[in-house]
Amino acid sequence: MVKARIRGIYSTALTRLLLDEGFKIVQPSAVIRERFKLDESKCDAQPDIDIYDRVDRQGINAGGSPEAIDTLASILLSKLDDVVIRKRGAQQYVTEAVGIGSSSFLSAEFPSLSKRRLDSIRSLVAPTLEGHHYYRACGGRISSLLEMAERLLEQKCPLREVETLFKETIKPYYPREGSAIEIEHVKVIGYTFNLGEAKILEFDEESSFIRLRRRFIRRGMYDGLRVRKEYGDYAITDLRIGEWSLKTRYFSKDDEYKGTYINLNTPIELYPRSIRYVDLEVDICVWPNGSFKVLDEEKLQLWISRGFISPKVGDIVRDEVKALIESIDLSVEKVPP
Repeated sequence: MVKARIRGIYSTALTRLLLDEGFKIVQPSAVIRERFKLDESKCDAQPDIDIYDRVDRQGINAGGSPEAIDTLASILLSKLDDVVIRKRGAQQYVTEAVGIGSSSFLSAEFPSLSKRRLDSIRSLVAPTLEGHHYYRACGGRISSLLEMAERLLEQKCPLREVETLFKETIKPYYPREGSAIEIEHVKVIGYTFNLGEAKILEFDEESSFIRLRRRFIRRGMYDGLRVRKEYGDYAITDLRIGEWSLKTRYFSKDDEYKGTYINLNTPIELYPRSIRYVDLEVDICVWPNGSFKVLDEEKLQLWISRGFISPKVGDIVRDEVKALIESIDLSVEKVPP
């Protein structure tokens, strides 16, 4: 039996998940002990694995024995559709930090679907608003307001009324048409690239459609398209919150169409200051003459084979690529906004 110590914003959901998988929870927080009716006298053993929030709240870190780390990784990949698992041998500071004679370390990224699944698991134990872990990952005032809203649920206030009040209260913290926003392009391996500041040209909240514009001041080359980037070029990015892709069209300063780059990614999340997703490597390039090409499918398969991503993601991406190719309309692509 694997003994786990869990802390952080995902602790209730992960405790429920791991108990169901045969783990023993040790040294629980007071809240977890109460929620799960754990006997304190039986929970003071040393853990085989220590699980705690990442600094960015977008997932968890875990340090522990190789067997415990492998077991956790296997459970997360089987239960959370879009989770990204990054494992490595533990660094010295990890061993010192968690106090376990560990030799392995895991970092798990919880994109949109993983957070939703953890929401549903948490709701089995405690009053939980839809989007709980997403709002907790927002941090700051939004996270605090969520805690207040869920205390109202604990007091038996009607769910629909609490949800409506909560969403109206947090609305001013989110961007709108005309706002500037960043694009966080997260790689499977763990690096995050900021694609620069974009302006929101359109934002249809009902359909979750967002159109962004970025202007370039440096010359270079558009990756994949192999088309020259010139001073004054601009990019128009169309996306929908929750979708598995986003499309960027490139134009010269004179509105000449240079090509389209479609990125496949985990379902897009909108945060108060940024768009965030994990890049799944596969891309579709479209050129002005109507030709197109699918790039880097083998990279996604490599990450799947190495246990970073669930095979389910590969199936979703293949279906998405087919649908995107069928939807390409060059007469639409070429029209500047």
